[in-house]
This record gives sequence, C-alpha cells and structure tokens, in this order.
Amino acid sequence: MTLKGHIEAIETAIAGLYPPEEAHAIAVRTVTGLLSVPDYKYLSEPHTEVSEQQSQMLSEAADRLAKGEPMQYVLGYTWFAGLKIRVGSGVLIPRPETEQLYELAAQDCDSLMQSSEDDTFSILDMCCGSGCLTYAFAAEFPEAHVYGCDISDAALGFACRQRVKLQGARPVIFKADVLGDPPAGLPKFDLIVSNPPYVRETEKEAMRPNVLDWEPSLALFVPDDDPLKYYRAIAIWADRLLKENGSLWLEINENLAEETAALFTGAAVIEDMNGKRRFIVVKK
Repeated sequence: MTLKGHIEAIETAIAGLYPPEEAHAIAVRTVTGLLSVPDYKYLSEPHTEVSEQQSQMLSEAADRLAKGEPMQYVLGYTWFAGLKIRVGSGVLIPRPETEQLYELAAQDCDSLMQSSEDDTFSILDMCCGSGCLTYAFAAEFPEAHVYGCDISDAALGFACRQRVKLQGARPVIFKADVLGDPPAGLPKFDLIVSNPPYVRETEKEAMRPNVLDWEPSLALFVPDDDPLKYYRAIAIWADRLLKENGSLWLEINENLAEETAALFTGAAVIEDMNGKRRFIVVKK
C-alpha cells in the first residue's frame, strides 16, 4: 500500500471519532511520524510504496486510533517547546495552553536571571507529569538547577526517562504529594511553575472520549466540592520555597480564575491565546 493509501485508511478508521479535517491531520501525522518521513512527502510523493513490515505497523496503529487511543500515545511522543517528549499510557499529553504557560514563564525567567544576585538559580515544576515543562526550562536555561515532582509513578517513569539532549545538568525528578508538606532538603526557588489538576468532575461531559477513556484522571480532575485544593497546597509550598523577588506561574481553570487568584497575594490573571483566563502569575 502507498503513503496515500495508508493515510486514507486511517482517516476512514477514525471518521466517526473526529471531524474530517482533524481526522486527516491525525492520519498524516501518524503515518509520517511512524515512518519518520517529512510531512510534505505524502503530498510530493503520495504513491510511494510502504514495505510490508511498515504496513503492518500502520495497520496496528489504525486499529489503536479507531479505539479512541490518542495519536500521541500511538506515536509514543509529542512535541513541546521544540522538544520531543515521550508520552504514553498513564501520563497527561501536554496541551498548547501549557506550552504558552512555558513561554510566558520563560520570558519572566530571563528577567529574573538577569536581576538575580544569587550564585544559583533554581526552578521547580510541581505536578510535572511527563516533565515537558521541566525539560523545556532545563533546555532553555542550562545554567539553572531544575527540579520536577509528581505523585504518579507512571508519570515519573516518563519524566525520568525523557531523552531530551541538554547542555546543562539533567533535572532532578522526585516523587512528592503536593497536597502534603514539601520534602525536607529542597532549596529555595527563583521560579515555581505548575499545571495541576483543575477540571471539575461536572466538566467531564464536555470532554472527548479520547481524553476521558485514555488519559489519567489523577492528572485532570478535581472534585466539584473542592476544585481549588491543589492551588491551596501550591500556595503553601510557594510561601515556604519561593525566594524573595521570585515568581510563581500557574495554569488554571478559566471558570475559576478569580477564586484561584484570591488564594495568592497580588496574583495577576492572564488570558491564553483563545482569550480564556488561563494563567496566573504571582510575584513575591
């Protein structure tokens, strides 16, 4: 079968799960990603024959996608801030909003580093999941000491085994429950960033099956009667661990922006690329 044939076969297999344009994009990314060929090749050379072994691999991928499994899990990776981040069952797939959180916090980080008088500059990513934010900061700021923590063993497994090439030291990944006290021995941090669980249980009905049935609930959902529990805990960690003149950046539920900001002194709410009140920043 040809490149075009496999793309069309995947489109057909997932037609009932996604709108046509999205199904086409998923099919193209799956085929080109698994075969490690440029995206444009399916346009410039659509009738390129695919080997029998590769065809079998693509057929298995189509079956997985047809069951609703996220494309990123099928590929085994996603792209985040220019980095190839490994993902799979048990770890949250990074969203564009989280990449925007990184971009905003990285700009702030530049300013903090320029004005810092300390010999060491430290960054903490709380609820790090796959480590996408952790490694993005480690790659961009090789002179910084970067830490990431999570409670999920599955997520920590991915975070510890990311294959991102770094100029500086690899980040320190450790297990911690942010709902508890910070572990002893942690340094003070110039920058703390977090994308904790914030989707209320009642908001599930607006989400697609490929998220609900596959991605970890632990990384997504909070109870309706206590939706800000992670932010209250983060406020305690930040009070103890954030340096004077340091910054705290958080991704938040856009429907709870004011309530979340009220937990932090001097918090500013920032909109995302879609005009939703998605982030808060706190300057200590």
